[in-house]
Amino acid sequence: MSKAFVPYLTAGYPSIEVTRALAHMLADEGADVLELGVPFTDPIADGAINQRAGQRALDAGVTPGDVLQLVKDLRADGFALPIVLFTYSNPLLQLEPLGGVSMVLVTDLPPEEAGDHIARCRAAGIDTVFLAAPTTPLERIATIAEHTTGFLYYVSSKGVTGARSELPADLEGQIERLRQFTDLPIYVGFGISTKETAARVCAVADGYVVGSAIGRVIEEAVEADADPVEAARAFVRSIDPR
Repeated sequence: MSKAFVPYLTAGYPSIEVTRALAHMLADEGADVLELGVPFTDPIADGAINQRAGQRALDAGVTPGDVLQLVKDLRADGFALPIVLFTYSNPLLQLEPLGGVSMVLVTDLPPEEAGDHIARCRAAGIDTVFLAAPTTPLERIATIAEHTTGFLYYVSSKGVTGARSELPADLEGQIERLRQFTDLPIYVGFGISTKETAARVCAVADGYVVGSAIGRVIEEAVEADADPVEAARAFVRSIDPR
């Protein structure tokens, strides 16, 4: 089975128009799923890079409605990749209807408390994605797997999102533990920033998620008055181990 590349973009940074261009570039460069982060004032799961991007998008006036319009515009452009909205419970209230969205990941909404959200998504034909982490006990993994559709997102490291120099030593064992509970693809995120870390993930999981590392490249390009799309393209080509 081929491995999936799942890039993450903060919607609206540095602008909605650039996010749209980045999305098309990523599709052209072999992405399999696009994860779009909805800017939020209290992004507790995000590291510094994604926090800054989200705050700058908010400062520019980007709203959840703008993110949904971006999804609609991408679909009108012929953008065919599955789109996952990475969001929090508060902005989720403003994200209806979710036209064009394939999956939703609500970072601060555990499946035990997500009955209404799951029901709405099922009725709309939208997959729900939940997070499993190194600290998740076995009984909770079963619950997470039961309510997850699309793919299971494994958080490789404790803490918030962010590029890291290496992955945990027990990553392979953790992925095998998850496979006891689901036949869904398992994608690994949080901390993947090099071709070596991406290759290690692909050796045991079904795909890798890259967010902060792409965000850092975009941020540096914006600050240098360079083209963030081409900077991100070069980075994606350098990291993809497939």
